[in-house]
Amino acid sequence: MAASDTAIANLALSHLGNKDSLSDIETDTSREAEVCRIFFDTVRDEMLRQFPWPFATKFAELSEVEEEPDPPDEWGYSYRYPSDCLYIRRILSGARNDSRATREPYKIGVDGTGKLIYTDLESAVVEYTFRNEDPTDYPDDFTMALSYRLASYMAPQLTQGDPFALRDFCLKMYALSVSAANAAAFNEEQPDEPPDSEFISSRA
Repeated sequence: MAASDTAIANLALSHLGNKDSLSDIETDTSREAEVCRIFFDTVRDEMLRQFPWPFATKFAELSEVEEEPDPPDEWGYSYRYPSDCLYIRRILSGARNDSRATREPYKIGVDGTGKLIYTDLESAVVEYTFRNEDPTDYPDDFTMALSYRLASYMAPQLTQGDPFALRDFCLKMYALSVSAANAAAFNEEQPDEPPDSEFISSRA
């Protein structure tokens, strides 16, 4: 399927009944290309944040900013938020399958330089969703979902007010395709069995 931003944009335009294809989303001067550029990056990042996609998952040791930061004085360490991060999934606790008891607490903040992560863990390692801008990494089902989501945003501007409710159609197709993409991503992994709840553990 699509292996470029331009190809994804052309899929989105086809959902809206557009018969003309873009040759390059970055350089085309058409109204369609202009509208695609307005929404493309934002819609892609929005979708990446919504689910821990394997193709957009990273593990990284955080860069320490300060020990016992003040303010606030409630956390042991502050770390710099990764520059390519869209969403922090967890700070690794040493337990591969965290329970409420093993999850490592953290809080997001900001200083004069940028975003921070506050936690009590020394040498913290984080799992996060990064801004993967390489569409050759995207599975076909994610690509299709992205194209429908993009089309839903573009519909009012490219269909003279959307008289045929193409936005609603694209949102319905997006919901179906992103659900399939979520399921495929989840089924590609083999996680541990979830830990027992505290209630079950207390009865054992």
